[in-house]
Amino acid sequence: MVKPRGDGESLLYASSILIGLSWVTFAARVWVRFWRKSAGWDDILMFAGILLFTVTASLCIVCSYLGSGQLAEALQPAEIMKGTKLFFIAEYFYSSGTVFIKSSIAVTLLRIADARRRYKWTIWAVIISTIISCIVFISGISNICHPITTLWGETTTGTCNLQLNSDVSFFFSAIEILTDWTLAVLPAALLWGVQMKPKVKFSVALILGMGAFASCATIVRLRFLTLYDNPAEFMFGTGKIGLWSIIEEGIGIIAGSLHALRPLLSLPFFGGGSSGGNTDNSAGHNKYSPRSGHRGPAQHTDIGLDTFHQLNDGDADGDGDSSKHILRETKVTMIKRSAL
Repeated sequence: MVKPRGDGESLLYASSILIGLSWVTFAARVWVRFWRKSAGWDDILMFAGILLFTVTASLCIVCSYLGSGQLAEALQPAEIMKGTKLFFIAEYFYSSGTVFIKSSIAVTLLRIADARRRYKWTIWAVIISTIISCIVFISGISNICHPITTLWGETTTGTCNLQLNSDVSFFFSAIEILTDWTLAVLPAALLWGVQMKPKVKFSVALILGMGAFASCATIVRLRFLTLYDNPAEFMFGTGKIGLWSIIEEGIGIIAGSLHALRPLLSLPFFGGGSSGGNTDNSAGHNKYSPRSGHRGPAQHTDIGLDTFHQLNDGDADGDGDSSKHILRETKVTMIKRSAL
């Protein structure tokens, strides 16, 4: 073990902080989901994603004590061997975790998209692309060396092609950037034209901004992937590559869980007018029921429900409070019959 230095120290702190923040955010998400009785597949997928992320970040923490971000001249051969092996294993968990994290966000957007096919096909394309890129990435890094133990020095008679590592990493990162921006832009397209209160608009803007930042972390990571090409300084390259990989997934988990915390805005602590789930239940359904008065047979009411009923259905999806912040436009047409 060595003292973390340089990029290894940044990797240590980033991994530790993001593990804590991601679990706090996810725990709050789970609490809200059970409070609203609305847990779904997106929560299960995010749970799998955060477990894989925790393993990835934990391995990176150990690697920071084995020389990540430091030059080979400052390390012992045994430390380089262990560090290389653990970081190689972390790459499997990193790529697999990305699939579950993005699939969780995509499933949430599928509920919002409802029956609009062009958006649903786009979201499914994101899920399939992420899965394919993960399979290609895992297959690629599994064939860097033959046998694979040659990579960390346990076998000295094998052959390695570290260029393959950077190539599949570039491919994986390119797909990640494309899918990140797609998932960041889609909510704006889905909610375009919907009137919301400032608090909800701020929460949506925050989620979109953090999603874009996760993509920026992937872009920054791209410029360091060529460090894989130098086998003698593999541990030095893992400092920067590991750091931005952890930032990408950690921010993705946090941003992907914030939308589930919107019902908290209804609590008095946040300035809401109610304490939870039983107030204004009529807003959670796409049905109209007059509150008072009598409507004669000559009166016709045309309700403009150009909103997303999956968001409004609090019982089914758990985002029922969203409907409280959407101003519906109601059109009333009065028809006057002449006396016979």
